[in-house]
Amino acid sequence: MELKKIRIELVLMNTINIKEIRKSCNMTQEKIAKLIGITQQQYSRYETNTNKIPLEMFLKILDVCNLNIKVEKRNQKK
Repeated sequence: MELKKIRIELVLMNTINIKEIRKSCNMTQEKIAKLIGITQQQYSRYETNTNKIPLEMFLKILDVCNLNIKVEKRNQKK
């Protein structure tokens, strides 16, 4: 199970731009940071990929923006 979580985190970090998510919610860095319980400086580090965003924090961002993710299972080649 832990390996699956790590893979999901890697996929998310490489394909999702949280700045675009924030802008689509019409929020400033300061406002969204306050809503998810971190400083604006820490949030900025996530947007610029200075720090990797934890999966739990990413889910909080989706929650405050009233968004969800759709998980699709791909067929694996044998």
